[in-house]
Amino acid sequence: MAARAGQAHGRKVRRRFRRGALIMIGVGAFGVAGASAASLGGLTSQGVGADNGTVSSCDTDGVTIAYTTAYDSTAGLYKVTSVTVSGINASCNAKTLNVTLADSSNASLGSGSATIAGTSQAVTISPTANAKLVVGAALLVTG
Repeated sequence: MAARAGQAHGRKVRRRFRRGALIMIGVGAFGVAGASAASLGGLTSQGVGADNGTVSSCDTDGVTIAYTTAYDSTAGLYKVTSVTVSGINASCNAKTLNVTLADSSNASLGSGSATIAGTSQAVTISPTANAKLVVGAALLVTG
């Protein structure tokens, strides 16, 4: 009986040793992973800021647009070659007028830009747009 008790005690010691060894291996593996992650440089903070300002318009009473078209005999249809914007306030002179023509899904069909010189400004459109597809124009004055 004493032999059996000694054998049981020996098994318990071996189990404890194995558990301890497995725990030490696990801790060692996590330590290596932690050291590897630390060697990546870690996290750094970056500054974030915000500000706002007033954006004023050089023309607040609106403008009118007119399309210039030309027949494309190769394609067999009319194309918009330029857009003339009228009713521009004189305070917009020397600024850049950007025009983009859009189809019914608001996809760009063509665009162009010109420096404003007066109360009316023509803008050449490139590529020329199928006149049948043009349903709107977006205008932007910058500068």
